[in-house]
Amino acid sequence: MTKRIPDFKSLEEAAEYWDTHSFADHIEDTEPVEIEVSLTRRRIIFEIDNDMLEKLKKIAHKKKKGYDKRISSWIREKIIQEASKN
Repeated sequence: MTKRIPDFKSLEEAAEYWDTHSFADHIEDTEPVEIEVSLTRRRIIFEIDNDMLEKLKKIAHKKKKGYDKRISSWIREKIIQEASKN
């Protein structure tokens, strides 16, 4: 029996659904797509204390950006600034 994939309101809602449902039940509700993947970025891990993280989240929220995107933007700006000094 084929089921329709629900319209999810959030990533959390989708995650909860897929934690308890099999994609195999929805295979006929899908269609093939072609994608191109660019692996030109890397994800890094660094430590930040809770106080700084809360400040970062508040700043990012005011700018309507995810805090991970805000950090990435600041690092990019600083690297460009420092590289131009050389």
